[in-house]
Amino acid sequence: MNFQAHVQEDSDIVVIDIPRRLTSEISDELKSLMKQLIEQGKYKLVMNLEKTRYMDSSGLGAIVSKIAATRSHGGDIRLAAPQQTILDLLELTHINQIVKIFPNVEEAVKSFKE
Repeated sequence: MNFQAHVQEDSDIVVIDIPRRLTSEISDELKSLMKQLIEQGKYKLVMNLEKTRYMDSSGLGAIVSKIAATRSHGGDIRLAAPQQTILDLLELTHINQIVKIFPNVEEAVKSFKE
């Protein structure tokens, strides 16, 4: 598995560490992981993009694919710690207008508690 998922202590928030490259080769794996988490009642997902240096359209699609499912249960998907190249991509594709982006995982997790 290319992804590490960590449930935050004493909460229902899951942080998913995204690998260095999020491409078509592994985007289905991310969608499958998010589907499993949602089926387990985990609706608050933080994508940790700290290590991610490259993302293609299928990677973007994987991230946004479960937004409706999380939001319909009172949750959401948040993005944390994107590198400038990823941030530029999120702005170019207007995903930054759909998903909240935070400078680090701690602030993304905290946003769910406010």
